[in-house]
Amino acid sequence: MKSINVTHQEVSLTIEFDEHIYQPGPLTGMLCDIMNVIPGDRVVDVGCGTGYIGIVASLLGAAEVFCIDPVIEAINWTQHNARINGINNITTLKGYCLDPVEHEHADIILTLPPQMPYSTNFNPWRYGGPDGTDVILKIIRQASFMLGEKGSRLYFVHSGLAYPSRIRYALAELGFKWNIIKTVERELEPAHLEELAVGLTDYLLNLMRHGISEIVEREGCYYYPIWFYCAKL
Repeated sequence: MKSINVTHQEVSLTIEFDEHIYQPGPLTGMLCDIMNVIPGDRVVDVGCGTGYIGIVASLLGAAEVFCIDPVIEAINWTQHNARINGINNITTLKGYCLDPVEHEHADIILTLPPQMPYSTNFNPWRYGGPDGTDVILKIIRQASFMLGEKGSRLYFVHSGLAYPSRIRYALAELGFKWNIIKTVERELEPAHLEELAVGLTDYLLNLMRHGISEIVEREGCYYYPIWFYCAKL
């Protein structure tokens, strides 16, 4: 078991987990730092993993939090982490994307969706379809029905590997106005990519050549952006 102690927006928490669920990393913390939770908000954490983001939302004053994940181990760890942080307003739901709550109203939807492109599903925590957009697009469509009240918002993380223009077109088509709150850059690391799936590096570079992935080359290395969006109807 691993344990981390973190602080975001002046609230502190402890998160425990093991290797059977998605491992929280810097992007999780960055999203917790930039999300704006208003006391009383009804929040949905999509792909909750450890429950990290949903627990931060609760500590920031959310009235009710739904944490959704397709992996039962993630549900169990989220419940555990809620208990050790003294949180009692989180409802855990096993399911894909926003399926378990798609008929509910939400003030905030938060997600770091799987979005690594590849020809086959090599890892359910990372795989986003052939162009990386399958999961993001479904969440955006579902969010368009769940949000709508003044001030309600969708925060999500979007990698330049996952067909940026397709995501932005979908946002506009569904009536979202969006802005990018934060951008970070990451280097493509072929050794790591090949551990995930043999041929993944070449697959991503081929998407770049076809204008699908936003990857830039500098001094023999490849880099891609990661954007933090806030979208409102």
